[in-house]
Amino acid sequence: MFLVILVPTNWLIFQKIKSTLNDADTRELNAEAEKLVSSIKLDPITVPLPPNEYLLKIQVTREMQSEDIFTSPGFPLLFPDSYFSESLVWDTLKIVNQKKDLDFSANMLIVSLARSTSGLTREVSTIRSYLIFANVVSLVLAGILVFLAAGKIINPIKKIIFVASHITASKNIERVNVPQTQDESQQLAETLNAMFIRMEQSIKNQVNFFASAAHELRTPLAVMQTEIGISMQHVDAASQKILQSQLHEVERLSRIIQDFLLISQLKSESLTLRKVEVRVEEVIYAALKKVKFLAQNRNSQLQVTIGENASTLSCALDFDKIETVISNLLENALKYSPINSIIRLAACIEPQVICLVISNPIEKPVTNINLLTTEFTKSEELSTGLGMGLWICDQIMKMHGGKLELANINGEFSATIELHIDSHNERTYQ
Repeated sequence: MFLVILVPTNWLIFQKIKSTLNDADTRELNAEAEKLVSSIKLDPITVPLPPNEYLLKIQVTREMQSEDIFTSPGFPLLFPDSYFSESLVWDTLKIVNQKKDLDFSANMLIVSLARSTSGLTREVSTIRSYLIFANVVSLVLAGILVFLAAGKIINPIKKIIFVASHITASKNIERVNVPQTQDESQQLAETLNAMFIRMEQSIKNQVNFFASAAHELRTPLAVMQTEIGISMQHVDAASQKILQSQLHEVERLSRIIQDFLLISQLKSESLTLRKVEVRVEEVIYAALKKVKFLAQNRNSQLQVTIGENASTLSCALDFDKIETVISNLLENALKYSPINSIIRLAACIEPQVICLVISNPIEKPVTNINLLTTEFTKSEELSTGLGMGLWICDQIMKMHGGKLELANINGEFSATIELHIDSHNERTYQ
């Protein structure tokens, strides 16, 4: 906008200056010619010498005929009509004509004075260069000032964007700084902070609901599980099969309720780890027991390989939380692999790290593997579940100081969890 306004304005100024200089040059030339006219005498003929760099031509018109009285060397040959104009430019010369009526006759004295336009051209060129330089400098300075001013104006917006880009759905959402600018940026910051307060309250209500619902449902489910287990001991084989299916569904529902409780605790950042020294193989077998019925339904095999050192090694971990991680990964492997598949679980020890790798065949590759550990994300939109299982596993592993890695290679999906071994507490059972 500055360029659009500045360039036409300066062009008009330049044209005005150019016209003014040209008029001043013409007036100066006319003044010099007037001096010469007043000094010329015809009886006897007296012709004053023109100043240096000036050319002079003196004529007397008699009965429509012109008679040259004096002509400086180099004065151009003009058309007769040209001497009756006030001024003209011929090539690189500016020529002015002064006319004077002679006394007691109809004759007229015409004095033509010429001077090179090179000086005027240099002045105009110099002014043009100054204006161009001034325009360029003005544009550069204007650009710098606009950049600095815009940066100062937009800086509060950038801070708001930075804070907003790092906001996650948690019980404590960071607030944006409210600039005291009394403009739209202050209004935007205040509006965002008010929105964050509403989000925090909504998240708090959701977390409280999950926690309350989970606690309320755990008790009747535990009672149902116990009663079904006792009833199975006093019925025939056919009834046992029905009760076994019901027991499996109750256990599955219990695991879902446990996931809800974990979600609420993770969201409210109230989940605590109760670490104890546990043998790795005990956690693995506890997780295998939870998915045994699902493996039978899908006619899949669970192939477990535990290294010699891993089977005798214990480390400090939260038994229930790591069992949840392993059972969730095994359940995913069973659900998303073809029927009659072999699910492999391998445990090994690397330097100061226990690695558990769960792998299963898949019918088609997973395209969004990097997003599976985010909330409410599933590899298949129509698949069962909320898409929170891998997110829970990832969060629990991070709390243990470990990590969860997912891979998809050559038609096989694998989930690897790593637990770091505390060298001071490392102990093996003999």
